[in-house]
Amino acid sequence: MIDKTTSNGNVPLTRSALTVVGVGASAGGLEALQTMLSNLPIDTDMAFVVAQHLSPSYKSMMVDLLEKACTIPITSAVDNEVLEPNHAYICPPNFNIEITNGDRIRLISYPEARRTPRPSVDMLFESIASIKGENAIGIVLSGTGTDGSRGIRAIKGENGFGIVQDPKDAKYDGMPNSAINSGNVDIIVQSTEIGSELKNILHFPRRRSVDNENSISRETYNGIINILKKQCKVDFTLYKENTIVRRIDRRMTTLRLHDTDLYLEHLKKHAEEVSLLFNDMLIGVTSFFRDARAFDRLDRELSNYIQNRDSKELRIWCVGCSTGEEPYSIAIILNQILGEKIDEYKIQIFATDIDKNAIEFARNAVYPESALQNLPKGIREKFFIVNDEQFEVKKSIKSHVIFSVHDINNDPPFLRLDLITCRNLMIYFTVELQRQILPTFHYALNPKGILMLGQSESIGVFQEQYRPLSKTSKIYEALFVGKQLPPERKTNSIRKKAVDYEAQAIPESPRRTKLNEEFSNIIALTLKQFVLPNAILVNENQDIIFTEGENKLLVRPSGLPTNNIFKNLHPQLSIDLRSAFHQLHNGRKVADTGFQSFSLDGKDVWVKLILISIQREGPLGSLTLLFSQIEEPVNIPVLSSGDLTNDQTVSNQAVLVEQQRQLFKTKEQLQNVIEELETSNEEMQSMNEELQSSNEELQSSNEELETTNEELQSTNEELQTAYAELRMAYEEREHQRTELEDLRNNLQHTNSLLEDAETSAKMGSWLWDISTRKIDWSNGCYTLFGLDPNIFHPSYEAFIGLAQDHYRGLLEGQLTNLLHNKANQPFIFEAYDVNKNTVIISLEAVVSFNDLKQAVKVMGTMTDVTEKVISEREHSLYKDKINYILNSSLNAACVIDLKSMSVEYVNAEFYKLLGYSLDSLQRFTGDAFYKLFEEKDQETFKEVVRSVIDSKPGQAVPSSYQIVSANDASIVPVYANHTIYEVDENTLGASKMLVTLFSSKS
Repeated sequence: MIDKTTSNGNVPLTRSALTVVGVGASAGGLEALQTMLSNLPIDTDMAFVVAQHLSPSYKSMMVDLLEKACTIPITSAVDNEVLEPNHAYICPPNFNIEITNGDRIRLISYPEARRTPRPSVDMLFESIASIKGENAIGIVLSGTGTDGSRGIRAIKGENGFGIVQDPKDAKYDGMPNSAINSGNVDIIVQSTEIGSELKNILHFPRRRSVDNENSISRETYNGIINILKKQCKVDFTLYKENTIVRRIDRRMTTLRLHDTDLYLEHLKKHAEEVSLLFNDMLIGVTSFFRDARAFDRLDRELSNYIQNRDSKELRIWCVGCSTGEEPYSIAIILNQILGEKIDEYKIQIFATDIDKNAIEFARNAVYPESALQNLPKGIREKFFIVNDEQFEVKKSIKSHVIFSVHDINNDPPFLRLDLITCRNLMIYFTVELQRQILPTFHYALNPKGILMLGQSESIGVFQEQYRPLSKTSKIYEALFVGKQLPPERKTNSIRKKAVDYEAQAIPESPRRTKLNEEFSNIIALTLKQFVLPNAILVNENQDIIFTEGENKLLVRPSGLPTNNIFKNLHPQLSIDLRSAFHQLHNGRKVADTGFQSFSLDGKDVWVKLILISIQREGPLGSLTLLFSQIEEPVNIPVLSSGDLTNDQTVSNQAVLVEQQRQLFKTKEQLQNVIEELETSNEEMQSMNEELQSSNEELQSSNEELETTNEELQSTNEELQTAYAELRMAYEEREHQRTELEDLRNNLQHTNSLLEDAETSAKMGSWLWDISTRKIDWSNGCYTLFGLDPNIFHPSYEAFIGLAQDHYRGLLEGQLTNLLHNKANQPFIFEAYDVNKNTVIISLEAVVSFNDLKQAVKVMGTMTDVTEKVISEREHSLYKDKINYILNSSLNAACVIDLKSMSVEYVNAEFYKLLGYSLDSLQRFTGDAFYKLFEEKDQETFKEVVRSVIDSKPGQAVPSSYQIVSANDASIVPVYANHTIYEVDENTLGASKMLVTLFSSKS
């Protein structure tokens, strides 16, 4: 590995130790980035990778905008570029950015439509966590949405650091608040202080070890564990101490505490810190179909398991399910295996974890797009639905999964299980705890049930209980070993027996007795055929599960106990025994090892093993029955071909025959090895041919890539030339976009005002496209007729149909006249509303004509004038009645306009009494009106006017006064009644007054 040197030139920095800082931002993130980068120390020796949501349609100006304020070099990220310390890289638009091995940048473009903005902050953070581990730091700045929250969890899961901009300091607080609410954030600061916090992290070393001199003391460590146990109800005693210490160190770094004793005191005083430390312990990293090859193998094993069982019930337990991706992956696998038959099965997937927050998240089953990035498109479309900008697991999958909080260390297991998955959980446990849990899993599984572990986990010493189905995928089959008692849990808490939540376990004694009898019957029947003194039963894993008779060939090996046949049998028989097993594996029913000579209990004997294959269904599976035949030399046929003598010829003959027999056996074993080697050689030859073919294709592809590279270089020069033009176009487009945004806001405001105006004025607007005969209405038009826009669709015929019968032809004629520019406006017609009530509509319109004087569009308004028309009709009728009464009356009468103080009507009797015609009264207007009265009565009449104004319609105000006659200027005394004749629509006060009078002369 090439060493790098820090900016001060003193301390060498290896590539593996390079700290990579991922920075995520969205809306409002530019300002936050400028502030952060302008306050960044120049000697952090960290590499910064920025993923900000950008528009895919325009050339990014981020580098130009940020490089002026940035304290370190900043460039646009290039695919496969190696990260350098004290350098910042900006992801280009319409790409996702990740970090790969060797600290290289990988840019990813996706052809399908985007659900969420790119680049994805979650994808960047998850890749940094995977590659850099505890040298990963994630920073979330201003933005909307939830991007970054999942990635922060991945970084903390690898012992990295999570930093978030203070939501109060952020222009948009969606992304910061989402990350904080996830419980995976170490530091919350303003953007100006992020640089100094990064410097502080460097000054707080986090690589502690329980073995070095600077490690936490045993007393302090136990004190922290006890506080966690007391407050959080979880015992971390049997968890790996290195893992716990790293979590403690990270919290101390966050709090800037150097001494572990001080941190213990801080825990005792601050309960919230206990919760934060507990959450750090629970960080789990998972994904859908994590390790695809392992899940492919699980798919095949589950298919075989389901095909070989009659029960329609499947019970599965996902231990340490975290946020639920694993149990949902298994539910999807079962759905694909069973297809349409899935409704015939009762499927229960118990998903458990000690993290309550993770369980709640898993129950919701809503995941961001980044969580599904590696899923095939077919699975995404079939088993997920789009929920806003996220993906939700379909109900048909969720219905099979049951989530609950469960501590595998203390709580009893689920029983009668067909599959248990416990992946990447036991790596955090001590060997003692692992040796408690694996027998618990075996007890909970049905015979031939499946156990799936993580890539870094194994079954350890429990070879007798599990048979590997796939060593690479860590998938095992539970073997029946005759044990039914629940394993003991060696913990300080009260021992608990495993309880099935649906049914108690079947009593063991009768079943065990029955199996012993069955084994005895098997041996008894076989002995009747071969008549041999002892026997051994071996399972498919070549472990001894039952013996009968005293067998001197069996030995007990030193070290850890095991039932493996090769470990417990006389070592001189191992080679021949393996050869015999090989013969059974190749299809033979019976095989033997042939006689061998060796010393047993001080005697020279000849021994032969006979192997019989027994095929069985059910939980026992296939068995192998071994008989041992021990013979004295005198009973061996090769030595009994005559009377035993001391003749040297006979002895030499016997030795020769024995050597020939062993040579034949050795040749047979060698032939088996040769056949296997030839088979392997053929496979290697085939693989070599495939590799050669692939090499030729790669060579061809390399030549094509070289050609393409030349074309790309040429294209790049053209793009550089066009860049300046595109940049100017981009700035112009941005300006236009801003103007359009303002116009859109103004239009929305105007539309809102228009709708309010239409509602208050009882009117609506409409547009008639002549070419398509399509009519569009505003909301006001629907309101006029009480129609529902979702049900009623306006058209020419529907519009005409709203008019009442005798108005339909008139309305159609009006629309026709509009098209020929001959219509009189406004046009008043009567129509029915949705409740069949009559509404009177005033229709006005403007017609647009093309160059050929042809009508193209008609735009108009409709106004509800029902109240106005009815009022005018009633008023006209009222006035007609008054006029009839006045003209028929024997008393003099006149109508006075109170606003202008003028007379607008007199009857014939008024003319006869006073001699004034209506024309002659025109000069008595305003103040001159009062000259009609005797001077002393002018004030009296003014008082009458005020009384009438304050009166109610129909109320009479009587009075008497003297009026100057028109004939001879004589004085005519009169009695008069005064009433309101007309009311002002705006003030609702009297506007005109009716006066009836007659002479009071005797």
